[in-house]
Amino acid sequence: MAKEKIIVGLTGNLGSGKSTVGGFLRELGAEVINADEIGHVVLKHVKDEIVKNFGKGILTPAGEIDRRALASRAFESKDSVEILNSIVKPHIIRMIDELVKNSGKRVVVVDGALIFEYNMENYFDYILYVYTPEEVSIERFMKRTGYPRKMAEKILSYQMPSSLKKKKADFIIENTGTVDDLKNRVIEIWKKISADP
Repeated sequence: MAKEKIIVGLTGNLGSGKSTVGGFLRELGAEVINADEIGHVVLKHVKDEIVKNFGKGILTPAGEIDRRALASRAFESKDSVEILNSIVKPHIIRMIDELVKNSGKRVVVVDGALIFEYNMENYFDYILYVYTPEEVSIERFMKRTGYPRKMAEKILSYQMPSSLKKKKADFIIENTGTVDDLKNRVIEIWKKISADP
């Protein structure tokens, strides 16, 4: 009997291009759930707990969480990163699980930078890891977010090293060529995943 649902984890360090890969997978027929967008929603639900741990300095004048200010505080140390993760992680995982279960698509992709860091690998049938060299990742991330290099390097330092993620992933997508190269690799992987009986 055909597998009812194929759950795919899509991960990559900051600036790797995984959102582009997610866009290709959506075009091919997958539902793509973005963990970062879920994170935005979760922050609103846990605002009081975040403020209690990181201070009122992380709020905008309107009283909302300023994600940049929160990142500056959270990435000061490994301990503060762990505090932030302990607050948001259970909510993010629960919301992902609800969205996956309610999806009408056969292939559901969860686009999330911290799949390995959250120890979620057993949740997925396949994990796709998008790789780009560290320097390229940092440059792209700085360009996209406007964060300074020091901040980008700090965030990257708290993510699991690429070498380890490559060993843990089912498929590695080297994002070092053209957009067409990237798309062709995604199509090749899609054929293997969607043929899963």
